[in-house]
Amino acid sequence: MRKKSKPFKDLKHLQRIPKTLANGAIKYYFRHRKAGVMLDPDNLVQSYADAEKKLRAPKTGATLSQLIKNFETSSDFDALSKDTRDAYTGWKFKAVEKRYGRVPIETFNDLDDSERFASDALDWHQKLGKKSRRSADNLMSALCRVLSWNKEKKKIKYHPLPTFTRLYKGGEREELTWSPDLQEKFLETARATMATAMIIARNTGQRAKDIREYPWAKYDGERITVRQSKGNKWITIPASAELRAHLDALDRRGDTVLSTVSGTMFSKRWFNQCFREDADAVGAVVDGRKLNFHDMRGTVATNLAAAGCTAFQIAAVIGWSLDKCQKIVDTYIAMSGEMADAAFAKLEAHKVEQARLAALRTNEAVKKFAANSNEPPPPPAAAGGERR
Repeated sequence: MRKKSKPFKDLKHLQRIPKTLANGAIKYYFRHRKAGVMLDPDNLVQSYADAEKKLRAPKTGATLSQLIKNFETSSDFDALSKDTRDAYTGWKFKAVEKRYGRVPIETFNDLDDSERFASDALDWHQKLGKKSRRSADNLMSALCRVLSWNKEKKKIKYHPLPTFTRLYKGGEREELTWSPDLQEKFLETARATMATAMIIARNTGQRAKDIREYPWAKYDGERITVRQSKGNKWITIPASAELRAHLDALDRRGDTVLSTVSGTMFSKRWFNQCFREDADAVGAVVDGRKLNFHDMRGTVATNLAAAGCTAFQIAAVIGWSLDKCQKIVDTYIAMSGEMADAAFAKLEAHKVEQARLAALRTNEAVKKFAANSNEPPPPPAAAGGERR
């Protein structure tokens, strides 16, 4: 008697599970024994191949946690500023790892799997945004940076989140500037260290961190030299008369220009708290939004634009990208109305010229009429085009 052959008998780890139906018939279900997943009986070959693919994924570090570690231990990560590194390792990576740390690396080597991951990540972004839009954007940026770096280094095949729409719109603060009156009011009422910070900021346009950590050794009485924390580049700025007079009159209690009562450098939190208290005391608010220390950079950039500086010159001082500096220039021009004034001046000049030409044409017509007629000519047109 011929033995009945079993289908798929050569497939490893394939388990046939018989089940007796209500009508007495036997139906077979299939399971990948080693992968521990049930297979689709209507698409057995493909579901078996998918199970095998997951089975072949490396067992050690084969998750997104490893991708985070790859970036965290790279020289690119070491080149970031200390504050940026601390933010990544302090809370951003922890939140990302808590959510997606166990996602297999193979997810990013399969197009369909990576697209499904992107869909879930964008849903997570929206959910986080209900509590804090800015934090949601920060976490999504951290996730994108990890995936982007690993794709660039050929650790994964697909980066499913090359971009995303940010939820927080508060970063657009080009129009929020400290007016001269508000600056003077702040200098009159603020504590001495915060007044010094304001004077340095409005004469240099540097970041709060760079001003907070600025050492006396980098001021020679004529110029100040700053190593910008974001970008890690040195710039030299001539000290204005106001800045020189103020710095020369200060007591040097510590290594840094700004120092606490004990002579130590301000911490980030204590500096921000002191400045916020002094700014609130003078009502530093524009259009319902509180002005912060960082807005002094925009104020300096706007003042440079008003002085006729180009985007290249502003970038050399502030340390922003050319695009951002050009945006400051464009915003200043729009706010000052200089372009509109120039446009309307040209329009008015054009109207006067057209009226003058029209008057000339009318006078020529009157002369011709008088030459060809015995009747007295009508009076000539006035300069504005009206008859007298």
